[in-house]
Amino acid sequence: MKIKRFVYSLPEEEFYELVYSQNLSVEVLERKEIEVIFASYKEIEGLTPEKVEEVKEDWENWKEKFKPIEVEDFVIIPSWKKPVIVKPGLAFGTGLHPTTQLCIKALKKYLKEGMTVLDVGTGSGILAIVSALLGAKRVVGIDIDEKAVNECRENAELNKVKVECFRAEPKDVNESFDLVVANLEIHIFERVLKDILPKFKKIGIFSGLYKEKDLKRFEELLGGLKVKEVFEKENWYAVVVEKG
Repeated sequence: MKIKRFVYSLPEEEFYELVYSQNLSVEVLERKEIEVIFASYKEIEGLTPEKVEEVKEDWENWKEKFKPIEVEDFVIIPSWKKPVIVKPGLAFGTGLHPTTQLCIKALKKYLKEGMTVLDVGTGSGILAIVSALLGAKRVVGIDIDEKAVNECRENAELNKVKVECFRAEPKDVNESFDLVVANLEIHIFERVLKDILPKFKKIGIFSGLYKEKDLKRFEELLGGLKVKEVFEKENWYAVVVEKG
């Protein structure tokens, strides 16, 4: 199917003002020194397009090209993105570390709506919050640091999702969940993985593993459980384990 694409050019400052004021979804085609060339799939009132093209409709690829835009203290995001708001604090977890990103990637693939989730070592609560946003029925986040537990609660409230945050170790949890996610470190896994493995019924997502030596050691710790998938970024690994 062919659709029309309207191509415009504006000075950078005017471009940001336009996008913010009209809450527009646009595709940035090129950035020059002080100018932005962009496209919209509908005419923008008050602007004259430099050209109008007929292009093949390719919604998925177009979605990938549209990225969040920062304007002063605002971030403009497309409607299909799920924002996670994090209050800066002392607990680990801003979403910038490769292991956090790998866990989110795995959660998006393996977490099914209606699942129950346990986030071990929740830190600021990012993975717990993402689980709730992805449709988990119940999410519990545990950490041994009281500051982390408080930040998890605050960040869950900021994102308007329900996350039960507790100060606890895996051995203190007396129930099992459909999915467990744990972004820790290999020396911590050596101590507590035996307590984590019984806590999930379907999927386990584990990260914090650096280089192949950590990955191999973790696979040894799994005993008879088999690895279903491995995600990698910048020499960091996330491992997905499936039961049943």
